[in-house]
Amino acid sequence: MAVLGKDLFDLGRPDTHTKIQFGDRGYWVEMSTDCLPYGTILTEILNLQAEDYCAKLSAVEQAIAARNRAQLSRPLWELMDAFTALPLYRLYVEEPWTAEPDLFQQLFGAGVDMMLAKQALKKPDVFLQKYVRARDDILYIQERYGWFLESLLEGQPFEKKKGQRKLPLAQQLVDQFLDAFVSGVSLGEAIQVDAPQVNIQYAVLQQDGQPPELVEKMYFDRLLDFVYVELMRGLQKGYVPKRCANCGRWFLQLPGATYAYCDGPAPGQDGKTCREVGASANFQEKVRNNEIWKLHQRAYKKYFARTRKGTMSKPEFEAWAREAEQLRDEALSSYENAGTPEEQSRILVELKSALNRR
Repeated sequence: MAVLGKDLFDLGRPDTHTKIQFGDRGYWVEMSTDCLPYGTILTEILNLQAEDYCAKLSAVEQAIAARNRAQLSRPLWELMDAFTALPLYRLYVEEPWTAEPDLFQQLFGAGVDMMLAKQALKKPDVFLQKYVRARDDILYIQERYGWFLESLLEGQPFEKKKGQRKLPLAQQLVDQFLDAFVSGVSLGEAIQVDAPQVNIQYAVLQQDGQPPELVEKMYFDRLLDFVYVELMRGLQKGYVPKRCANCGRWFLQLPGATYAYCDGPAPGQDGKTCREVGASANFQEKVRNNEIWKLHQRAYKKYFARTRKGTMSKPEFEAWAREAEQLRDEALSSYENAGTPEEQSRILVELKSALNRR
């Protein structure tokens, strides 16, 4: 990875001053060689159970308010540990003590716990600023960005059907009257929530086995600012977080895809994924509600049973199955465009005869 001189001599910058390099298909966090698809961190935040982090921050705030140095050390370590596990920061803030790098450069050694507590009590607002911001940003993102994405996808088909046109995300923003929210404010309800003012630098990213890529390099001081840019860049390129229609968790939908279900484990389904469960449910519903599909499935089961009994060879069955799919799709189109019930009945009779002629 190509590194500019500025990065080599910028090791003392705050741990939440995050360097992101944006490319065509995703972005790189700090010095990581892993390219993350746009929307990865936002999806992780939307799924985050934030109660544990909030509770640990609250315990520290209560101990500071009580001015109890002896009872402050353990909650502080637990808070720093929880901070290093948060989305984005967990990718490069590797150890709890590195959440306070400047402080630990001075304090490493005996008595560090008491000195850490003393520092927190000395200037609590300054000490807790990044921890409070992280909590506030996460809760805001979950509420506001969750609303924005659900509004964006409201009324849109969860899964594009055959022949159905997929609306571009920009058109969906306009149709749902959300275009005003993407500029001027960071999806905020009030003008006090500003969109980030970021400076862009450019760099050439070189990785082993990959061609060089010209990337945009930005630094972010807040999680909220980074997520705003990540979402908007993702929408430009077709990446959008989406709720699973089965388990309700968020998953990242990639450009060109129209999945309704995530590929995570489905609750109570013995190892099946939500996508597998959803595909099966959709298929069964399609068969139940469509006469063409009913005829096709009856014929399919009949001929498949013959291969099990040995009265039909596997190559013969595969040839029949390919022909049957073509007959089914042609009949589906004709049936949908039929002008009268009589014409529909004729199509069904002809399809049944064609499927069962062997």
